[in-house]
Amino acid sequence: MNALPQALQSLFSLVIAAMVLAALALMWRRDRSVWLIVALGAEAVGLLFRFALIALPDLVRSAPMLFSAWTLSGLVFAVGLLGYAIEVNGKR
Repeated sequence: MNALPQALQSLFSLVIAAMVLAALALMWRRDRSVWLIVALGAEAVGLLFRFALIALPDLVRSAPMLFSAWTLSGLVFAVGLLGYAIEVNGKR
């Protein structure tokens, strides 16, 4: 089975991140949780890193700290989403 072309994979990565941002924004519109703001901001930063990886691949290769920062933004996103889930579960 052939793999998806790299350009299509990159496009899917951006679309998925944009969809997650939209879902977080809709949830925040309803609940106004600080945890959702944390997750939303971290996912926005992650989307910027994805875009930089596509638009400026040489910059990303020459600055390995960007991958560490990208990983950190993913961790902050996960913490924000988990915090929101705990908050919502505690309200029930």
